[in-house]
Amino acid sequence: MKIVIARPPLWKEIDAEFHVAGQPVIFAWDDTIYNPEDADISLDLMAHEKVHGWRQRGEPTIWWRRYIADPNFRLAEEIPAHRAEYQAFCRRNIDRNARARFLNAVAGRLCSPLYGKMISMSGARDAILHKPTTLALSLGQG
Repeated sequence: MKIVIARPPLWKEIDAEFHVAGQPVIFAWDDTIYNPEDADISLDLMAHEKVHGWRQRGEPTIWWRRYIADPNFRLAEEIPAHRAEYQAFCRRNIDRNARARFLNAVAGRLCSPLYGKMISMSGARDAILHKPTTLALSLGQG
């Protein structure tokens, strides 16, 4: 994916929903990562954004409009991206304690206000670790 130091298309709609202006947040738009604040992008975060780019499948405007408007779609898109981020970290780190700390950091971001507090911390950890039964319970589906 190429990286562009600029705001993504639909910036006004994205910022209106997520209030990210001035924050070190990046945005996948098809095969491009928009990085308006020139934030560092780790290999793990790159894996996360590649999932979003792939799932947009050449239709980033449609994807982004649905992502902005539909919290259920947003969660369904963020879980595999956060999972890929965690898995990328684990491929390079065998230390259990480091993995646990990274899992907590990634899960903390998934359940944060940035994404609309759509899931609990325990639900986020379970989703990243691919434990669907507990995830369904945290989403009120069980």
